Amino acid sequence: MRTLGNGLPTLQSLDVSQCRKITDKGMVAIALGCSNMRKLHLSGCKSVTDELLKALAKSCSRLEDLGLSGCNNITNTGISTLADGCRYIKFLDVSKCSKISDVGVSKVAEATSSSLKILKLLDCSKVSDKSIFSLAGFCHNLETIVIGGCRDISDESITSISLACSKSLRSLRMDWCLNITDSSLNSVLSNCRHLVALDISCCDKITGSAFLAQEVSGFELRLKVLKMSSCMRLSVASVGLVLRSCKYLVYLDLRSCPQITRQSCEQAGLLFPECCKTNYDGFHGQANRMISCQLPPLFTSALIMFIVKKELFIVSLQLSINKARHIKLYIVRITYLLAIMVLVDDLLEK
Repeated sequence: MRTLGNGLPTLQSLDVSQCRKITDKGMVAIALGCSNMRKLHLSGCKSVTDELLKALAKSCSRLEDLGLSGCNNITNTGISTLADGCRYIKFLDVSKCSKISDVGVSKVAEATSSSLKILKLLDCSKVSDKSIFSLAGFCHNLETIVIGGCRDISDESITSISLACSKSLRSLRMDWCLNITDSSLNSVLSNCRHLVALDISCCDKITGSAFLAQEVSGFELRLKVLKMSSCMRLSVASVGLVLRSCKYLVYLDLRSCPQITRQSCEQAGLLFPECCKTNYDGFHGQANRMISCQLPPLFTSALIMFIVKKELFIVSLQLSINKARHIKLYIVRITYLLAIMVLVDDLLEK
């Protein structure tokens, strides 16, 4: 890597994603030797630290595209230093960087306010409303926002960002944002008229009433991709509202919505757009994410067992709060998880 940095001073794009043996030593040499770097992707390079970001800030001031997904050693200090030195960043992916919090995101929002268009914060558990409010305050040209798994984000900040980026936002992923309700969803749909992709999977508080508001207002949404898997309160009537408001859909994800099946939609006479692929099968959730990581079978089975126990605890807690209102919904969720566990165990026996 040091040879590459010294020998290619005009290098502008480099992707070494999943090269897990790469360390700061080689990458810092590249950053210092390739001052014309515009695009750098390091997803999965877990040995990379803030030292690289400091080198990028010092040498690569024209950097526009940086992918750091899964780089767990990156911290707020490094991201803040990067933002100060690289103010033309358009694309930043710090998904699964567990040490990144509101401090780092707020600094990025302030420093790159005029350039940032795509920001990915998937599963950054320390990111909360404060980050979204900062983005709404500074970044009015955001086109793609990924905040899936950021469970401390609520309606107030989502409403704020939907107003701030109403003319630019085209893709919003907020699956597993458990505090999101129809209130902020309605704000997103009402204000972001250029939105073409939306993921609200596993947002248990969504009922679909936001789509009713769109129907009443008479606006036609431009959504082409809509993911609503594991939204436990959605009904067939909710799907009808979606279809009447979203006539340009090409993909609709309805997996693990216990009140919605292919048969029930057909019986209700729902008319889907001719080019729309509707997914009813499988399930979306924590277990699905873990299985997709291609873990060893025995470990995968153990993880699924842990999730089942966690879901059982959630059921008992939910019952203590809301009595029997959600019993059937959570039983369906547990049934999915148990079925997967049995399947994995059968495969192990073979």
